[in-house]
Amino acid sequence: MINKILNLIFALPIIILVIMILVINVKLYDTSELNIVNNDTMNVEVLAELRGLKFALANNADEDMQQLFPEGFVFMNALYGLSWCNFIEGINPASEYFSEGRQEIQKAYNKINSAHGRSSFDDGLQIPYGAFYAGWSTYLLGRKLQLEQPGTDNANEVNFFKNQCLQISGAIQAKTFPVSYRGGAWPADALMCVAALSLHDKIYSPLYKDVIGAWLAQVKSKLDQQGLIPHAVDATTGEPTENARGSSQSLMLIFLREIDSQFADQQFSIYETKFPDIRLGLSGVREYPQNGPGAGDVDSGLVIFGMGSASTIVGVGTMYQFDKNDEGDKLRQTVEALGFPLKFSSRKIYLFGVLPMADAFICWAHSQKKIFRHDNPGFISFHLYSAIALSVLVVLLYFFLKPKKPSSERSLHIPW
Repeated sequence: MINKILNLIFALPIIILVIMILVINVKLYDTSELNIVNNDTMNVEVLAELRGLKFALANNADEDMQQLFPEGFVFMNALYGLSWCNFIEGINPASEYFSEGRQEIQKAYNKINSAHGRSSFDDGLQIPYGAFYAGWSTYLLGRKLQLEQPGTDNANEVNFFKNQCLQISGAIQAKTFPVSYRGGAWPADALMCVAALSLHDKIYSPLYKDVIGAWLAQVKSKLDQQGLIPHAVDATTGEPTENARGSSQSLMLIFLREIDSQFADQQFSIYETKFPDIRLGLSGVREYPQNGPGAGDVDSGLVIFGMGSASTIVGVGTMYQFDKNDEGDKLRQTVEALGFPLKFSSRKIYLFGVLPMADAFICWAHSQKKIFRHDNPGFISFHLYSAIALSVLVVLLYFFLKPKKPSSERSLHIPW
């Protein structure tokens, strides 16, 4: 009896692993679903992800993420708000979805633009509260204003947005990469600030073309050894201290294309040769370029076989932004399979809901896609690897669970 219990204990992890492999193989073929409601074509999968995030945020997921990430509260609300912006763009303003989106964008912005939202940042920096906070908050406000109907926008918010842009303009003219924290500067944060200036010039009378051009010229003079915008720089000199990484590159390229599409295309062509890769038949994005180090940190998330979780998730949106829809679909299906999504009525969550920040990044990446198709990329190589793994696991299961032959000592012995 004890042996049977021990065998079951040893077999249980194998059974779980078999189920996981089977689920991953099936989930590789989950696709985005389009639906037409009141003449509006929308991605109902993204809507389900937004509803999942809405539920999570109502239960203080942003507060929980702040305990795990230095900018968790602001980052999660910014991604949530921007996902709604992408989702309702092009939808009939009279529809219930547009109305819901506007309300959720406003709630997300109000959270960020509050004393609590600013509490993790230093108001004494060159840009008050630093480049990260100023960049994401100002850009989200700009996107919100861009979606407003004429005459319905808030004059105070418009004036605040314009004043924020003025502060950002002065800061990036004084220093290419303004600090996010005392002693710390990251180009991705500065790029968000410049994306806000670029957005201003799309909405209102252009003011910042020359400022943006001068900033880009400075950035091009401070590229890393690969010719890419670096991951981190010296807060004083602006010189690279850490070479390009997949997580920041994937994110920066999305916004760089809004700022200067030609420079973005040049950066993307280098990125394509260094970061997208394949492991066991699945597409992913490396956190470090080929032959680089492989340790994960708070920026990269989990790194497995060199593939970064953050870089792969955000890379979905990057590929879509650069019209690499096939590559984007392959990355998306990898995330869909390994993210173990669950659906509850109108809601969709990933990783069993334990890390809502991942859900926010996934939703934002999915919301970038503009062209939808119903065909699926093939994953024959991964299926073959899975078949080999399953064969080994089934043999192990048989070893643990096979019926034991009765021992010779217990065999019925009939004396003659």
